[in-house]
Amino acid sequence: MKRSAGFTLLEVLVALAIFALVAASVLSATARSLQTAARLEDKTLAMWIADNRLTELQLAASAPAEGREQGELEFAGRRWQWQSEIKATSEPGMRRVTLWVAPHEQAGLRDDLSERAVVSLNGFVEVRP
Repeated sequence: MKRSAGFTLLEVLVALAIFALVAASVLSATARSLQTAARLEDKTLAMWIADNRLTELQLAASAPAEGREQGELEFAGRRWQWQSEIKATSEPGMRRVTLWVAPHEQAGLRDDLSERAVVSLNGFVEVRP
């Protein structure tokens, strides 16, 4: 009896099992890479928003009042929420500003955005006489 050239069923099944493992690993790595890229995009956009808001406070004609303030805006085609907290410092001519930015939540503004903020930014604003 002549043995024909080709693969046995067992060899084909082993090759398929190896391919399935490799394919699953590649898909998992790709998914993680996409999640990381999306998170990095969120952080970059949120940091721009926080930086812009801090600059607006620093360039304002009058110093911002102490306390918390929050708002919503559209940036890069997406809705965002921001919250700022302004506190007095030991230096009379300065106020400390903490800003939090997060993607817009359908439920509306929440009391404390700092819990789900993508970024937070600290800075100082001069109190002009």
